[in-house]
Amino acid sequence: MTGIEALTSSPPLPRWFGPRAGPDDPAVSALIARVARGAGWADIGGGFNLNVRIDAEPPVVLRVHRPWVRRGRVAGLRRLRERLQRTQVRVALPIRISGSDLLRVAGRWAEIEEFIDYAQPRADEDSYVRLFEELGRLHTALRAVWEPGPPEPLDDHRTFGQLRYSVGFTRRRLGPPSEPVVHRMRQLPGELAKLRKEVELPCTPIHGDYKLGNVGELSDGSWATFDLDFARVRERLYDIAASLHHVAQGGDLLEPRRLLAAYEGTAPEPLTRDEHRWLPGALALIPLHWAATAGLVGDGIHEAESAMTAAEAWWSRRAELSS
Repeated sequence: MTGIEALTSSPPLPRWFGPRAGPDDPAVSALIARVARGAGWADIGGGFNLNVRIDAEPPVVLRVHRPWVRRGRVAGLRRLRERLQRTQVRVALPIRISGSDLLRVAGRWAEIEEFIDYAQPRADEDSYVRLFEELGRLHTALRAVWEPGPPEPLDDHRTFGQLRYSVGFTRRRLGPPSEPVVHRMRQLPGELAKLRKEVELPCTPIHGDYKLGNVGELSDGSWATFDLDFARVRERLYDIAASLHHVAQGGDLLEPRRLLAAYEGTAPEPLTRDEHRWLPGALALIPLHWAATAGLVGDGIHEAESAMTAAEAWWSRRAELSS
């Protein structure tokens, strides 16, 4: 079987897993024109959602969500961002559109929020330390205003069972050439599951994808937080591990203890003994999930191998990281 045949063979992608919305879609284009009313606009990026800055007065952001995001989820996250306005955490304030919170367009939910002008923090040591300080503040704020929380996201990967399903789907999508990396994917979760059974981890409302790309520095020196799409109640160590992994991708990882200390200085509580034990497992799970879902998101064997190598590298440091 060739690579092309593997990618076009069954199973097909689930119907709910559609591509990112595009401004060239006739329905989306009509909505942009309706909101812009002759003003300029620009696609400002987003891996899953279409985010369009409308250069009105004042400027706003039109967001068209991924097709699998449910109405209750989007509405719940809007209410969460409204409640966060009462805290020291800066997030974009939702704005009503045509007399309602949400609109339906091209089989997706669309919303409008304020546009926050910001500068991207530099990827350096000071910014990484600040990132973990802000993560502690965010966890404190989320805990204070979470109730009632939004419905859980559909695209979660909390259990090892979900991970095994994703691995199997990727194997079928990428075909026999993926078998070596799939074997590695199936081996590591077994080792991780053994340690996970031995620890108790505190859960709290988390951001779900906290990294430099999802924050911005404002003119007064404060930071704003963006992209709460994956916010949910989960082990707080998931957020910490995801942030550590993103920092490591940007270059040599700083001394992890320094970043963890920065987090603990602003977080509701310091890390527990069990959280320290599970840290290498939590770190390995981040790229392991990326490898397992390669067939779903459209990545190839090379991307899966790269992610799997990162997962194995974190797990190989378990004695050092859990000390």
